[in-house]
Amino acid sequence: MLQHLLQAYRGELYGIAFFQTLLNTATSTHERRAWQLLIDIEQRTAECLSAYLIPRGIPCPEDDDDMVRAGQQQANLWIDLPWDTLMATLAPWIRTYAERYRQQVTADNPHHTISSLVADHEDAILAFVEREMAQAANSLAPLTEFLARYPSPRALANTA
Repeated sequence: MLQHLLQAYRGELYGIAFFQTLLNTATSTHERRAWQLLIDIEQRTAECLSAYLIPRGIPCPEDDDDMVRAGQQQANLWIDLPWDTLMATLAPWIRTYAERYRQQVTADNPHHTISSLVADHEDAILAFVEREMAQAANSLAPLTEFLARYPSPRALANTA
């Protein structure tokens, strides 16, 4: 029953590697700030998932080479895309995960709180990408707001 949360955890490791690869080549201040905030969200979500899963007997290794390698490889495929093209490329990909995670919240009553956090993190990333595509002011707000809502991984560790 917790397998989908473990898969989400592994996805965070993928996301960290993905965004870190993009950060490593970013030159503009805005892009560097965006990639760093996205890394922060992925790290915070991974920490929350780990704090929830480990006490329930589910190991969460921090060094999943397969996920790191996959994230880096995907980022390298898109690394040379112009910013607006990259955002348009990311949107449907992220939207798929956002929809999946929202469905899991509904179906996952015993683990509602942590599943909601996972869905919320993906919704924040999607909102950022959509604001970037619309060239909206303060596109980073969904990212900073997520981090403010979930300041401590330990706060979710014992919730159901």
